[in-house]
This record gives sequence, C-alpha cells and structure tokens, in this order.
Amino acid sequence: MFRLCAKVEISGDRTWSLDFVTAVEITRDTEKLTAEAKITIPKKLKWDGVSEIPVKRGDSVKIWLGYDDDLQLAFIGYVRDVGFKTPIEITCEDEMFTLKQMPAVKKAYRSVTLETLLKDQGIKTKINIMGEQSLGAYRVTADTVASLLGKLSEQGVRSFYRYENGLPVLYSGVLFERDSTPSQAFKTGLNIISDQSLKQQKAENMRLNVTAISLLPNNKKIKIEVGDKDGERRTLHTYNKTEKELKAWAEQEVKRLKRDGLTGSFTTFGYKLVDTLDAVGIVVDGTQMGVYQVKKNVIKYGDSGFRQEITLGLRLS
Repeated sequence: MFRLCAKVEISGDRTWSLDFVTAVEITRDTEKLTAEAKITIPKKLKWDGVSEIPVKRGDSVKIWLGYDDDLQLAFIGYVRDVGFKTPIEITCEDEMFTLKQMPAVKKAYRSVTLETLLKDQGIKTKINIMGEQSLGAYRVTADTVASLLGKLSEQGVRSFYRYENGLPVLYSGVLFERDSTPSQAFKTGLNIISDQSLKQQKAENMRLNVTAISLLPNNKKIKIEVGDKDGERRTLHTYNKTEKELKAWAEQEVKRLKRDGLTGSFTTFGYKLVDTLDAVGIVVDGTQMGVYQVKKNVIKYGDSGFRQEITLGLRLS
C-alpha cells in the first residue's frame, strides 16, 4: 500500500516547514480568477514550543503532495486567511492574490487589444493571450488589476494563472487552444475511481443561443445573436466592435460550449497531478472517448486518501 506524504512551506518573518498536515484541498478552475488551497493543521501542532500560530496574511506558501516520499509541487501562493478555531484552517490563493492588491492603471483607449491592455497594467508575470484579442474602445475604471480581470470575465474573457516550470503564467482569452497530445490517459478499471458524473453529449442535440452586445463610443449599441433561437441563452458584453467582430466573438463562445463528447467529471488518484488546460485521454470500458482539455481540478488529500476530481472542458480530438 502506498504511504501518503506532504510538505508545506510557509515563509513570512521566518520560514516554517511542515511535513505533516491533517488535510489539503486545492481548487484549480478556468472559470474562476483565483486558485485556492485550504490547509488543515493538526490540533496539537507547536510552533517552536508556542501554541499560537505565527502565520499571517500575505505569507508565501508552497505545498507538495505525493506517495512514498515522491512529492509533487501542488500549489504556490499566499496566505489569505488564518482560522481561529481548532483544527486551524489556513486559506491560500495563487498569484492572483498579488493582483488583488495591485492598483489598476486608469486609462482610456480608442481601440486596444487584450494583450496591450494587460501589459499596460504593469503585470510582472508572463502573460499568455489566446483567442479574439480586439476589445475596441475601452476605459479602465476598476480599482485593482484583479477587478479589471473580473470585469473582462463578464464579457467572456476568462483569466487565471497556471504554474509552468515553477513560475506563474497569466492566461487570458476566450478559447484556450493548446497541444492536443494527452499528458496522460485515464481508464475505467485502471486509474478512474469513479466515472458516475461523466455524461455523453452531442453538439447537434445541444441548444445554445448567444447574444453579443457591443457598446459604441456614442452610447449606441450593436446587438447580434448566434446559435439556436430556442436554446439556452447567454449574453456577452463588449465595446466598440463592428458587427463582423462581434459575430466572431460570439461564435468563439458557441464553439467553446457546443461540442460532441463527454462532459462532467471523474475521480482519479493523486499519482500524477493534472493542471487546468492539460490534455487528458479518456477510455471508458475499453472504448476511447477522446482527448479533452481540463477545465477544473479539485485535489483532495487527507485521511480518506489522495484524490483528484477532474472536470472536462473542450474536446481536443
């Protein structure tokens, strides 16, 4: 039987290294700005003989998880909250935590791309822009850079961090098309613990209607609809796009959501951790069901074991 192992390093006024924790839960989600980690500390843990926890908001955090001393880096971020009840729970956020403290540069553009808009904010990390980039006329009114990203998400532009080679990379865009070569394959009867939440869908059976609205500098609006008239309705808002640009923007969203293949989530072991946007192959009862982009992964570590609940996104092949 495999033995669970973990390491947590917290650095502030000094550095603390913990080789045992009660539980860890990490949520990575392309639909949310911030990845979160919750660390539950053993009740009787002493900090150099002092029972009061010396960890504070803003301390940096690294979490490694694994089996039999083979540790994988699972999370890098910062302490957001420290609980006061025992067992103590420490809530952490990824690099987005720094953008929540970073004042936004107030600026107006007659026409701007997403890449220029974000670079003008002085974001220090690498930025990876994907999909439609033209925002047209745009005015930055948000108080923080994270709030700006939140406003962009209301227009269908998602933003989130991935860690690549130990460094944070900010991804931003509508469609995140990447290499379709699977990083690993998951099979029922081998490394899929539960596939009860997986469902099969056909694009031709999905009914989806997207309304896109472009606000022009003279306060007039251009409005277009794409998709099925009787479908589930979604609305996107943007600025100063032509009718042609607006249609392309909306069609990207339809392409992202309307697809053949599997939807939902499955549970697997924590043997090799999966990140958002990774490509994974799925085999159910001996039948190859395609390669999918990972939309979300919830990693759970504790008394019940080391598990990943992986939610599928765009089918890649």
